[in-house]
Amino acid sequence: MSHHHQLLAFVSLLETNKPYLVNCVRVPALQALLLFSRSLDTSADCARLVADGWLEVTVPDADLALRLLSAALQLRSAWEKLLHQLLEYRGEEPGHHRPSPRDVAALTRGLLEFLRTEGTELKPDEVKGGHRVTDFLTYNCLTDTDLYSECLRSFWTCPHCHLHMPFTPLERVCHESACRPHEAPPAEAPESPSRGSALHRSYRCDVCQRDFTFTPTEILRHKKQHR
Repeated sequence: MSHHHQLLAFVSLLETNKPYLVNCVRVPALQALLLFSRSLDTSADCARLVADGWLEVTVPDADLALRLLSAALQLRSAWEKLLHQLLEYRGEEPGHHRPSPRDVAALTRGLLEFLRTEGTELKPDEVKGGHRVTDFLTYNCLTDTDLYSECLRSFWTCPHCHLHMPFTPLERVCHESACRPHEAPPAEAPESPSRGSALHRSYRCDVCQRDFTFTPTEILRHKKQHR
């Protein structure tokens, strides 16, 4: 158990008599897998992740795993959007603009902060089994007999709209990915069409005087918190 696991990333593969990896750099394993895997499979609480169908990672802190997964989803979405803008701009297609420097800088900062994220390093407990988190807390030393615990919802407050509701891990990730702080589009580039779900629509809350992009269900939940 450690947050120091690393993978080797490289820019290109040079093949002569032998294959050579060019421009290699060590990267944190979990963050790299979340950012670059072609497929990601998770357990119900997102504490177990399988990348590309073969490499499994276990994160003892399920809440941390959920935060990292949610951040990775937002970073990958922003990254893909900027790459599409850059490719369309270089193709000189009419109506397309160069990616905003502000958006590029924000993505760069977000990626650097994400790669620096560290979790709690655990030490095995030789007496009880499991891993010792603190002097008084030992993780995973009890046999799990509750078959329904992973299906239960837990209360969570959205850091963007402050909605406080019981969510499953999947609902939490989906909500946080869709509910981002409202920002005015940069002057040098028009707002691109949304790639979100067709169910999402703009919603103005007359109580808290804020604009959101919610599904009909999320609108009802938001109205309910003001009652």
